[in-house]
Amino acid sequence: MLRVPFTDLPYKPTVDSLLAGLDTEYKDDSFKSKLLKLNPNNKADRETIIKNYIIKDQEHLSYKHKYLLTKELEKAITDKNYDFSTSFEYDYETDEPSASPWPADEIDTPRVF
Repeated sequence: MLRVPFTDLPYKPTVDSLLAGLDTEYKDDSFKSKLLKLNPNNKADRETIIKNYIIKDQEHLSYKHKYLLTKELEKAITDKNYDFSTSFEYDYETDEPSASPWPADEIDTPRVF
């Protein structure tokens, strides 16, 4: 069974785990200020966000981890009913905030993001 890197926990990727690179909770203020200068609704900025924050945060994963994570994203994209906005929303049931520094209502089309 594939494990989360550096742990004994089973690896179960989700679409939400892609947003981990955007989490600002334990990062310094300069990280957050640089990230928030980017507009997730602007195509060029979105590309920068994906390359410099999301993909960069996944570099420590093995190719097997990345493959499974990509397959999860592929399943979500092909499911026309998958609601990507939930990845950007605060989960009130579990009291878990989203990793995204932008609230869901600030992202015009979460599926495009």
